Amino acid sequence: MDWLWWSLGLLFVAAVAMYLYAELQAYWTRTAVLKTPSGHRFQAHGWSVDMMRKTGKVRVKARHAHYSQQAHGDQPALDKSGALDVTFDALGLRIEASRMVRVAANPKPGQDAQVPTGSYSIAFNGTEEQAALRLDHVPAKVAEPFATFAKQIQVWVERLEQQRAAKQEAEAAAQREAEEAAAKREAAKIKGKVAAMTPDEQVALWRKTAGFTGGSSEIGLDGKGGIEWFVDLDATGRITLHSNRRTAHTTLRGAVVTSLGGELEVTVHDVEGSGDTLSFQILKGMPPEVRRAWKERLEILRDSLRSATLPAV
Repeated sequence: MDWLWWSLGLLFVAAVAMYLYAELQAYWTRTAVLKTPSGHRFQAHGWSVDMMRKTGKVRVKARHAHYSQQAHGDQPALDKSGALDVTFDALGLRIEASRMVRVAANPKPGQDAQVPTGSYSIAFNGTEEQAALRLDHVPAKVAEPFATFAKQIQVWVERLEQQRAAKQEAEAAAQREAEEAAAKREAAKIKGKVAAMTPDEQVALWRKTAGFTGGSSEIGLDGKGGIEWFVDLDATGRITLHSNRRTAHTTLRGAVVTSLGGELEVTVHDVEGSGDTLSFQILKGMPPEVRRAWKERLEILRDSLRSATLPAV
């Protein structure tokens, strides 16, 4: 009868060992999602991840992990492994899980030397910190439920990023509006100053802006003592034109000169080489022989520019 008791004893020990092994396996792969004062936590054996909604952070605590951070500013590069407690900004955070592989001992011809294992590597990549934390050898039974939790984090992160983008766009729009308003105020000031200028002061300002003083020029005044039209022509082909409250500092390259009733119309490129053109009516009220002389001068100089290289305006 001793052999029977020994058999029963062995069976009992084997059953207890199997039970303890199953419990240990369950313990290693047990996970939970807990509610915390700041948000939610994914809890696994040896590590946890906190989604802290109130502060916009994600905290990773692990007994065994690897952390690396690029150097920036006065902060040197970091590279460390072991027990870690790292907090990332949620903005820009990306979480990736990939199955770990091992190298086959004797791969057959045509067989991939890298064989997938039953565990995963989970990486937390924080773009704001230029840092990354990696958890290796995570069992599939743990990685799979964490993937669901990670999706919740990613949806939350994307919502935060959208909110930041909308805020930045609103701030940029407000900045543009402020700059436009300031530009309008400045333009109004300049307009007021220009309106108070004498014709000679206005011509001097145009020449300063254009960067040249023409060798040939004519000016026509309106009935209020202001400038109705103005032309200032340099021997290099640069020209300043003003009429109809518009002014251009450009060149005669590609210009069109047309005789109208009692005046000349000069059409030039707003900026040399661009497709935009502006037309100016000048020499109104001048004698016909003066207009003819100007037309010939403009056309001869324009034609001479077809193969010449002008200095920058």
